[in-house]
Amino acid sequence: MTNTEVRPMVKQVRAERTRQALIAAAAIEFDRHGYAGTSLSAVHRACGMTMGALTFHFRAKADLASAVCQEAEAITRGALTRLTPMDALLPVVEFTLVVARLLDEEVTVRAAARLTQERAVPSRWHTVWRAVLRDLVALAPEPSGPGCGPRPEELELLAVYLTAGAEAALREGRTGKEVLAQLECLWALVLVTGSPLGTDECPRPPRPSMSRPDPFHAPS
Repeated sequence: MTNTEVRPMVKQVRAERTRQALIAAAAIEFDRHGYAGTSLSAVHRACGMTMGALTFHFRAKADLASAVCQEAEAITRGALTRLTPMDALLPVVEFTLVVARLLDEEVTVRAAARLTQERAVPSRWHTVWRAVLRDLVALAPEPSGPGCGPRPEELELLAVYLTAGAEAALREGRTGKEVLAQLECLWALVLVTGSPLGTDECPRPPRPSMSRPDPFHAPS
């Protein structure tokens, strides 16, 4: 391979690294400050690059936000591919735990979740995990009688609410460990007896501070 052939490849690799670094820096800014509170100048400074380098890859803030959402969709889709639909409830339980872990550990996913809630840019992040959930629920068994567990449509609704609750709790400042423990406990309550989760008692959330309201506690 000649130098003439190598140079374009090196440039392409360098350009892709720059693009990924900008997306990573933007995800942190969007996660912390939301769409309205994030500026292109803040992103390029956080990334240690010039404004020209940023606008070469992303002409507008909306383009950068869309790239963050697309990255999060790919991460989420990849993490959920290991969940296989089967005639049982446990894949749905694991689904909520996987999404909660992603929200806790992946800043790009948290940023996409916030951008989606703010409706800042068109995003398919919720659509990605809802499609996986729907496939998992489709083969869940119908309860054989009263008190034998939720119907498939109820199971899907419950998983959606638990996932949204986990997202809100993490945004409020709860740790991933706390949120995962609470999810496991809530699923154990739904599964009633013989739950393989083995949770004896739900960990109680901390009392709200006097400085800000806690959305998980009703006012007295």
